[in-house]
Amino acid sequence: MKRVLIWFLALLLLFCGCGTANSKSAGARQQYGVFLGRNGDEMNGLTQYETVVIEPEEFTEGQIAALKRTGCAVYGYLNIGAVEEYWEYYGRFEHLALGVYEDWPDERWVDVSDAEWQTFLIQELAPKYTALGLDGFFLDNADVYYHFETDEIYDGLCNILRGLRNLNPDLTLLINGGDTFVSRCIEEGTAKALFDGVNQETVFTAIDFETETFHPQDTEETAYFKEYLQSVKAAGLQILLLEYGADKELTRTIDAYCTENSFRWYNAQTLNLE
Repeated sequence: MKRVLIWFLALLLLFCGCGTANSKSAGARQQYGVFLGRNGDEMNGLTQYETVVIEPEEFTEGQIAALKRTGCAVYGYLNIGAVEEYWEYYGRFEHLALGVYEDWPDERWVDVSDAEWQTFLIQELAPKYTALGLDGFFLDNADVYYHFETDEIYDGLCNILRGLRNLNPDLTLLINGGDTFVSRCIEEGTAKALFDGVNQETVFTAIDFETETFHPQDTEETAYFKEYLQSVKAAGLQILLLEYGADKELTRTIDAYCTENSFRWYNAQTLNLE
């Protein structure tokens, strides 16, 4: 009887060990998370991630330092292509607005070719955020070039990126979206000199802005982004995905795709990225 019990326990341990090896342990860190809806008093859970994106205005230097001491890389959100009404400096740049941002009525596309806007980002806002100890920037709304596809807008974005590079060459620069702009940079051979990677939203999922709900992305749209991301990968750039509300089945699909391509991704559960 004793031998049978030992044999049974050995099998049980072997079985449990195999199950643990093939799944994430409770203490294992997730690779990537985007938390623009949180502030420095809501840091619970952020240290579970290897890399997080935050809104710098909502964190102190000490709070960011505390995150980094855990080994977490911290990127700050920086809106380079649009202005939002709730910004304290909105009035300074309202005259540069090019049009209302669809689905975000309190936001306006901005004329990035304007020297005043470029100087503000490079010499005022970015240095303020860099002083907090960030590891990099999550640069939003390079899609202004898609909506206003002129050489002036393209050159304006390039000038902003060069300025951020010169500000601190050690900062990682990630372009959120901006596939039209990124594709032109790749074609012209300037991409790696200007930025380090891209974060692409809604490759596999889509957002219904009226109901603030999520659903699987159209197959044609997914196919387009997959082809685009292969060109980004071939250019030697980092790639991260931001998806919304993927269910278990779709999560397995995204996991397999990202594992195959060495991409990182985050499955957001709210539109506000809380």
